[in-house]
Amino acid sequence: MIGMLRDHAAKVATTSIALVLYTLAAPRDISAQDRKALMGGLHFKAEYLVPADNGQPMRDIREVHPSLRQIDAWISSVGAGVALADIAGLGRPADICLVDPRNNSVSVLPSPGTGQRFQPFALPTPVQGYDPTTIAPMGCLPADINEDGRMDLVVYYWGRTPVVFLRNDAPELSTRAFTAHEIVADREVWNTNAAILADIDGDGHPDLLFGNYFREGDRVLDAAAAGKIDMQHSMSRADNSGSKRLLLWQGAGPETVRYRDASDAFTPEMKQGWTLAMAARDLDGDLIKADEEELGKFRQLPEIYIANDFGPDRLLLNRSTPGHPSFILVEGRRGLPTPRSKVLGRDSFKGMGVDFGDVVEDGRPAIAVSNISSPYALLESHFLFVNTGDTTAWLRGEAPYSDESYSRGTWTSNWAWDIKFADVLNSGHPALLQAIGFVHGDTNRWPQLQELAMGNDELLSNSRVWPRFSRGDDLSGQDHDRLFVPDGQGRFHDVWPLLGLDDGTVSRGIATGDVFGDGRLAVVIARQWSPSLFLRNETTEAGRAISIDLRVPGAVAGTRAAIGAEARLRLPDRRILTSSVDGGSGHSGRRAPDIHFGLGQVPDNELFDLEIVWRDETGARSEVVSLTPGRFRIVLGLNDCLSLPIGNEARKGACRVNHVDP
Repeated sequence: MIGMLRDHAAKVATTSIALVLYTLAAPRDISAQDRKALMGGLHFKAEYLVPADNGQPMRDIREVHPSLRQIDAWISSVGAGVALADIAGLGRPADICLVDPRNNSVSVLPSPGTGQRFQPFALPTPVQGYDPTTIAPMGCLPADINEDGRMDLVVYYWGRTPVVFLRNDAPELSTRAFTAHEIVADREVWNTNAAILADIDGDGHPDLLFGNYFREGDRVLDAAAAGKIDMQHSMSRADNSGSKRLLLWQGAGPETVRYRDASDAFTPEMKQGWTLAMAARDLDGDLIKADEEELGKFRQLPEIYIANDFGPDRLLLNRSTPGHPSFILVEGRRGLPTPRSKVLGRDSFKGMGVDFGDVVEDGRPAIAVSNISSPYALLESHFLFVNTGDTTAWLRGEAPYSDESYSRGTWTSNWAWDIKFADVLNSGHPALLQAIGFVHGDTNRWPQLQELAMGNDELLSNSRVWPRFSRGDDLSGQDHDRLFVPDGQGRFHDVWPLLGLDDGTVSRGIATGDVFGDGRLAVVIARQWSPSLFLRNETTEAGRAISIDLRVPGAVAGTRAAIGAEARLRLPDRRILTSSVDGGSGHSGRRAPDIHFGLGQVPDNELFDLEIVWRDETGARSEVVSLTPGRFRIVLGLNDCLSLPIGNEARKGACRVNHVDP
């Protein structure tokens, strides 16, 4: 026996070390009873969505370029998307724009439970100059693009450049109510997987930023094309991808909108990367206090986080002026115990989704990023970058963030995509929703993928050396989505299995919004190759909330969502919550462009002061509005702040206007 131990001492020692390290790394768990207590009576009513009939057959895989045929399931793994918005003009985000890959449809439909206000319909795919069999929609971004007071729809694709469907004068909401308008001058083949709306250059008008995955010109979905398509040339440092494209708003009319391509503002490091998600928000606002004279003009300019597959994510510090976009690439600082891949901007992981939200509740948003973190498979790590409070770091060209995903319980789940902060309990402590799953089938292909991941990067770009990933194969297709709820110490715990919802699904995009105007966030989850899911929030023990439809005057007519505007609220216990009017952060899910604050169990007449900061053509401006719990519409940029109550619970608030020098 002793001799046997001596002969295998090295193996025993190695195994023991591995077991100890795994024990230390394994997430600390809590009991099912404690998880149930964290839920606070959370309850969702689930209903599956049916896409509109666009005349196309339902399918479960895509036709792809001949050189990619043996991995057609891998290539077919994106394209499900969802957004919540007020498309019909109801006064709340009760409408859904759904991208369903099963019939390549972009559907507009009323949310379940909001009445048959209009018949679901599908938007056509503009194909002039393109082969319609080689185009597939990847996402839908609702926005009042021409600023005429009516909601338009930006749709982006694999196989062509994006298109904006402008709302026209048709009285009934239907396909005929939208007119397709090209926003890119040259006809090109793009393969776009990310899009956001943000006032990049600070001229008071939101711009469009697109992230392409495969290279421009790659006919990925053309089953009759010649030649070959290159895959990524590395699992950790790939840059042979499509590029970022920045379109600056130039002007608009009732039936048109004009953009200028300003993509040359990106350096090669910023432009490259297999982008799956992006997010925009002003992250360096505290610098105003550090150096008012030097940095005040940059207030309320959004920084851009770019989540890249197969390589480092990028954070762009925004130093633009109107008409002149300019960025500085910033990274986190590595400490002695920190692995390089846990440093912001220096990772080698698979950026799949990104969102900003409150974690420490000190007024500085954290950054949540989805990667592949699958136990017994590709176990990398998700990120939860928390602001360190170093207000001078930006001045040194550093990002003041450190990853706390392990200590806060969000470092691992599975193959993850979209991620969204959402206070579904209105507790004042936002939860985290995460879309999970890659390819659903009967044959486990993890061993083959592990071999591929450990292989020589020099071979990786050639799909002929890849193992088969096709119909019937499975990679992380038997799991469930995640709903992480924080405990009293700020550590998150997954409660999805206790909600009685589905599992064994493959999800992509997540949208949230106050669909019913009752202050409770509904959730929509876009699924790949299966019906998407609508979750009505029926939690009876939820706290109160303030929901605001924050708007500014449109350039042409009416008002539009105040994209990028930020609100800050202080709770009675001195915690500071922040929220912004989001322009589409994430992978393929878009939350409603509203401000939402969960308040906890507070009296319905308690008054809260909200500082609102936004940017118009004159620069950054701020107002303080006093509101009680309820839903409001606030129009900014007038001589007097106008607060319009929506619904019986809302109350008119007082307002003070302050001008901030540009």
